[in-house]
Amino acid sequence: MSGIFKFTKYILILISLFQLMRFSPEHLEPILLYEYLAFIGFCILLGVLEDFFKPSKRTNILLRIAIIICSLALLITSFSFKSTSTIIFSIVMFIAIGFSIFLEIKQKKD
Repeated sequence: MSGIFKFTKYILILISLFQLMRFSPEHLEPILLYEYLAFIGFCILLGVLEDFFKPSKRTNILLRIAIIICSLALLITSFSFKSTSTIIFSIVMFIAIGFSIFLEIKQKKD
């Protein structure tokens, strides 16, 4: 039963990715779309590596830093386009991934 839940998150990520790609340029600027795709791509890569390949701590932290950089780029771009929902999303993701890096580094020291 746990195998079903292990793959459910990938199905939900792919569904959200396809829904995101359906947006027309009137609803979402193309640069924001590309940044969302890069963000989702790094998240999928991190999830696949953690679930199936058990990466080293260094690789795990580097991927999370790449996700934070994508989140910061998304935040800066959303300020320039005045997209409120993207601003909120990128701030929440920046805080969440930053806290997960903090916990990962703290666990590494212990």
